[in-house]
Formats: sequence, structure tokens, C-alpha cells
Amino acid sequence: MPLQNALDLSREPALHSFITGIGERASLDELARLRIGTALRLRRASKPIRGCAVEIRSPAGSPLGWLPREDEAALEALGIDPDTATVRVAAIVPAFQRPRVRIQILLPDPVAEVAPAA
Repeated sequence: MPLQNALDLSREPALHSFITGIGERASLDELARLRIGTALRLRRASKPIRGCAVEIRSPAGSPLGWLPREDEAALEALGIDPDTATVRVAAIVPAFQRPRVRIQILLPDPVAEVAPAA
């Protein structure tokens, strides 16, 4: 039986991204606690770092890194508030020194179709 290293991403509509800046922000202890499916939090930072304004935090509130700028723009275009978004770890990819962490940001339920104005 093959090992599963990713969530079944086909069941729920979501944006797929990754955590940038892990080497600068995340502690090795926090990274060791991450598992596939771990819920994460997004938080708009008061002061952007290198253009990144949405911080990704562990369930305990420790900083892990940043949401890439282009994905921040996608959230904004969809009207999703980062502070209320549902985020979880989708995959953990081993890499030199620090793992690469893929995330998924669940999209809210679609709004019921609105009848056109008369």
C-alpha cells in the first residue's frame, strides 16, 4: 500500500499554495509537529516583509512563514478574508535543511445563483 503524503484535494474547492520563508521564520520544533491535515492560521501582518503581508502560523500561533504575494492577490480577488480563511497542510516535501510545506486554502461554499435584475 503506497504512503499517502497529500490530502485528497479533489473533494473540496481550494486554492493550493505553499509556505514561503520557512527558513527564516519557522523553528525546527514547530516544523516537526506539522502533519498532513494540520490546521493553520493566516494573519495579516501589520508590517509586510519583502512584500508579503499575510503570515502563516501554526495551531499554537508560532510563525511558520508567509503566503506568496500572488496568492494574497488571489484571496483578495475572491473576497476571502485571510483572518477567517480555513487553511491546512496539504503535503510536506522533504528538502535540504527545511521541508517544503504545501497548503490548501478552502474556498467558502458557493453563493446560490442570483436571478438577473429585470
